[in-house]
Amino acid sequence: MKIASSMTKAVNSTTASIASRTGMSQRAIGGLLILVAFFGFMFALYNKERIGNVASRVFTDTTTIEAEFPRAYKLRDHKSDVKLGGVIVGSTTDGRPSGDGTLIVTMQVDGDVRDKLGSAPSASIRPTLLLGGNYYVDLQPGGRGEYDGSRIPVERTSLPVELDRVLDAVGGKEAKTGIRASIRQFDRVLEQGGTEAIRDVLRNAPATLDPATKVLRGALGTRPNRDLSELVTGMHATGKVLTARSGQLQEIITSLRASTASLAAGSEPLAASVGTLPETLRVTRAGLADLRPTLRKLSSTADEFRPAVNELDGMLAKLNPVLKPTLGLLNDLKPTLDEARPLVRRLVPATSKATGVLSDVTGPVLNRVEGPISDTVLSPWSGKGRYAGGGASGNRLYVELGYLFSRGADALSWNDGSGGHSRLAAGIAPNSVSGIGQPLDMRQYLEMVGALPPGSVSQNDQRGADDDSGN
Repeated sequence: MKIASSMTKAVNSTTASIASRTGMSQRAIGGLLILVAFFGFMFALYNKERIGNVASRVFTDTTTIEAEFPRAYKLRDHKSDVKLGGVIVGSTTDGRPSGDGTLIVTMQVDGDVRDKLGSAPSASIRPTLLLGGNYYVDLQPGGRGEYDGSRIPVERTSLPVELDRVLDAVGGKEAKTGIRASIRQFDRVLEQGGTEAIRDVLRNAPATLDPATKVLRGALGTRPNRDLSELVTGMHATGKVLTARSGQLQEIITSLRASTASLAAGSEPLAASVGTLPETLRVTRAGLADLRPTLRKLSSTADEFRPAVNELDGMLAKLNPVLKPTLGLLNDLKPTLDEARPLVRRLVPATSKATGVLSDVTGPVLNRVEGPISDTVLSPWSGKGRYAGGGASGNRLYVELGYLFSRGADALSWNDGSGGHSRLAAGIAPNSVSGIGQPLDMRQYLEMVGALPPGSVSQNDQRGADDDSGN
C-alpha cells in the first residue's frame, strides 16, 4: 500500500509539474500518460519474445548457432523454439535468404548447448502437432569431436513432410476418393474382428521385437550407410527389368518351373556327378600342379617374346597401308574364284588318282632310281683293273655320255648328193702299238722292234738307279 501511495504521489507531482510548464490541465496530462503507458504495455506484450531474448543475452550465458535449410518453412523470428533432446534450449532470432535459394536461420541457445552437439550436428524443422501448428528447430548431436561453431550445412538439415503435402503429392480426385474408401474399408475390418486381431498382434509383438531387431540389424550389412540402400536399389532395378514387358515375369517363372522339373527328373545323374566331383577336383588340382612348371616357362618365354611382339606391332602398323590396296584385288578375285570352283571340283578326283600314282612311284621304282641307277650315272668314268688309267679323265658317266652323243651326232651330220653318211677318222698314239695297257716310252718301242738289245732298257734303268743311290 505504501508503494502504491508513493507511486500515486509521484504521478501527481509529475502531472502537476508538466501542467505548470505546458499550461494543460492535470486531467488531460494524466489521460495522455495512461495512453502512452497502454501502448508501451501492448508493444512489450507483442514483442515479449524479442525482449526476453535481448534480456537473456545481457543477463545470462547464451551463444549463437546458424543452420542452412533448403527453403523458408514457417519459422518466426524470436517465437519459434529451439529444442535439443525434446528440451527447449533457445529460440530463433533471424531468418534470411541466401543467394542459392536456401534459408539461413540464426538461433540463440544456452551457452552449454555447444558442448552437447558434437563435431557434425544436424537440424530439422518439426511441427509441434501431427497436422501442423507451431514449428520448432530440433537439434541432433552428431560426430565424436567438439562443435567448432560453424554453420550447419544444408546437407545436414531437413524439412517436415506433412499430411497435406502427402495428399497433394497423391493428387487427383480419384486418388483421394480411393483413400477415403480404403479408410472406410479399414473401419469395417476393425468392426468385423480386426480389432481383436490387432490386439493379438500387439500382445505377441514384444516377443518378436528382439528377433526382428537382429534381422533388421543384419539387413543393414557390414556397411550400414550403404549396403541396405544398394540392396534396395538393386532390387528396384531387378523388379524394373522383370516388369519391363508384360508377361515377362510369368515366362520367367514358367521357364524356372520347367528347369526345376528337368533337374528333378535328372536328380540321380546329377547326384552321381556331384558324388564324383571331389575326385574330379582332385585330378584337376593335380593337373594344375603339373601345369605350373609349364606356365612358369611360358611366363619367362612371354617376357622374352614381348620385345618381338612390340616390333611386330610396328610391322603390322606399316603393313596395314600395304594391305589396303589389296582389298580391291581381292574383290576382283571373287568372280575368278567363283568361276574356278567347278574346275577345282573336277580336279579333286584327279588329285586323288595322282596321289595313288605318286604312292606307287615312291615305292620300289624310286628306290631303284635312287640306288644303282643314280650311282652308275653319277660315277666317274675311268678304267679299273687292267683298264686302270684308260678311259676318260675322271668325268662322270652322264658327262661322257653327253660327249658321246654329241660326237655321234657330229659324225652322222654329213650329207652329199647320194644322201647322208658318217665319217670316221683313224689315229695313232704312243700306246697304240702296245694296245690298251700301260703306255711305253720310245726306248721300250726301240727294244720291241730290235733296235736296242733286249733287256738294255731295264739294265740302264737299274744302273741309273744305283748311281743315284750312290751319289
